[in-house]
Amino acid sequence: MKKLKKGDTIGLVSPANSVDLEKLKSAVENLERFGFNVKLAKNADKSWYSFAGTDLERANDINEFFRDDEVDTIMCVRGGYGGIRLLNHLDYELIKKNPKPFIGYSDITSMHMAFSKKCNLKTYHGPMAASNFSGDYDEETLNHFLKVMEKNEDYHLENFSKELKFYNSLSSKGELIGGNLAVLVSSLGTEFDYDYTGKILFLEDIGESTYKIDRMLWQLKNFGVFEKISGVILGDFANCEKSADNDMSLKDVFDSHFEKFDKPVISNLESGHCTPMLTLEFGKILEIDGVRKTILVKSNV
Repeated sequence: MKKLKKGDTIGLVSPANSVDLEKLKSAVENLERFGFNVKLAKNADKSWYSFAGTDLERANDINEFFRDDEVDTIMCVRGGYGGIRLLNHLDYELIKKNPKPFIGYSDITSMHMAFSKKCNLKTYHGPMAASNFSGDYDEETLNHFLKVMEKNEDYHLENFSKELKFYNSLSSKGELIGGNLAVLVSSLGTEFDYDYTGKILFLEDIGESTYKIDRMLWQLKNFGVFEKISGVILGDFANCEKSADNDMSLKDVFDSHFEKFDKPVISNLESGHCTPMLTLEFGKILEIDGVRKTILVKSNV
């Protein structure tokens, strides 16, 4: 799949909630200032209940942009909720025959999963137009996004400022998959679920009580996911607090699951609902070196 370059056309779609029109306008102006052409999907600025158009309208926008030869890359405008409602309306044969970069995070996890399973499409857990590039956007988020999208070379995945926590000194490699924990669990065991065998699983979330994070991790464990994967990377878990004084903290939850885990586990990666935000390449091979405490992203996939 080709990389993004200046002068390419980015197609903006709204697969989930409707968008603030001023934020959308600002994001388009900024993307054009970055050197890209921008094409808005037919329903990108519409509203139907809390969604950006009906389920079929939103799905058709995605199908149409995969069909459209003028569109080089597809970026989601924002997340929220609604992606899971589209999955039965997407044309997976069309998408498989017309692969192109697809970018988003949070609720967009539903589509990352479906595109991986149905189309073997490599997608990007990356910034979204209105969510990240409207107004006074974050320069570090933009620079890392451009580095990942424009270059094809090995690189080490490193945080901007926070220290990564390696739970052990084990090493492994595997294809990176994952996304938002709550959204991922909602498709667990369905026809749109990931193939977890040998994969490195990235997880992030926002606004979930710590007992809910624990319950979802147990759901993954009880479904056999942790037996199949080759490693875990935990991203940003914004505003995931205790709901009662005697609940486990987020650290307690993670420690209870991963302190004695027999595969590499890394936490505190700056990707998810955070600023700045790292762009991740789902489908790329990652090499985790638990001795050197490094994560290498390989370019040959």
